[in-house]
Amino acid sequence: MKNLKSLTTVALLTGTLAMTGCMDDLDPIEYPDAGYISIYNGAPSSPAVIIYADQNQVNNFPLKYAEVLSYSNFYPGDRLFKFSESNSVTSLLEKEFEIKVDSVYSMFMVENAGELDAVLVDDDWSEPNADEAQIRMINLSPDAGEVSLLIDDNETAFFSDLAFKFYSEFESLDKDTYNLKVVSSTGKTLATATNLELKGNRVYTLVVRGFEVTTENPKKLDLQLLTNYIDY
Repeated sequence: MKNLKSLTTVALLTGTLAMTGCMDDLDPIEYPDAGYISIYNGAPSSPAVIIYADQNQVNNFPLKYAEVLSYSNFYPGDRLFKFSESNSVTSLLEKEFEIKVDSVYSMFMVENAGELDAVLVDDDWSEPNADEAQIRMINLSPDAGEVSLLIDDNETAFFSDLAFKFYSEFESLDKDTYNLKVVSSTGKTLATATNLELKGNRVYTLVVRGFEVTTENPKKLDLQLLTNYIDY
């Protein structure tokens, strides 16, 4: 489980929390109640989007496909997220999520058969150490079916049978350089990443994104590594 140190670091990384000055060393730092969310555009055919939480605009610049917004703080409770094209009053997607106090999430925009959706995922990692990385995988490819991850020459899948919009838990790996291969349920190689360095004190998400069949959409299936957290 994430401890207070992790949550505090995430809060500081947002750069948006107000802090009162002139406190002596023994006074605790009081943060307003909040949950923390990063947002990733994993919808291959979608335009760049402006995102709102209720009526509050989240991003100043449109979020393009395969781009991510770093963690920001959000008031707890039920929040209606709206995704719109820049300079448009029409929502492409509206979806409500419950945000809990002192919780950390990743939100992933996804697409299937031209329909947009969003998935909110708990970012529940252990406190990292200098010798290991933590990594999970999420399948955002709408047409790849169930996918598994093979590492180096190991024939046993590290993550197995992740369907569209499904994700693994965070797992630990020794810090090292790895060759990754994502395969279909039939064993077909869908995407690879060679000489990928995973560093200690890091928490990562491996995103499977894009289309296996690119007849109508040129954004082919590939892999993207996101960094959720660094323990400085």
